[in-house]
Amino acid sequence: MRKASIVERSDKSVDEKAESFMKLAEEADVIVDRMESSLSRLSPSELETLGPGRRKEMDQLSEAVQKLKVKAKELIKRRTGGEKVSAAEATA
Repeated sequence: MRKASIVERSDKSVDEKAESFMKLAEEADVIVDRMESSLSRLSPSELETLGPGRRKEMDQLSEAVQKLKVKAKELIKRRTGGEKVSAAEATA
């Protein structure tokens, strides 16, 4: 999300910002996938101790992905004169 705030404050055009937000969302999706993969390789005892924390991190990252997608779609809609975007619309 730190990168997202840098993008938001940049002097880039709306299209470039939207594209940057989508790229960040894609990068975060890859990280979530890798975290899920590593979670599946844990032993039962490791899963018991590390699992809850990792799941929480994955949930937070997934939430950040949604926010980035919503932000990108809002920028595009605002540029085209549209209204705010819901989370459901952002994933569509």
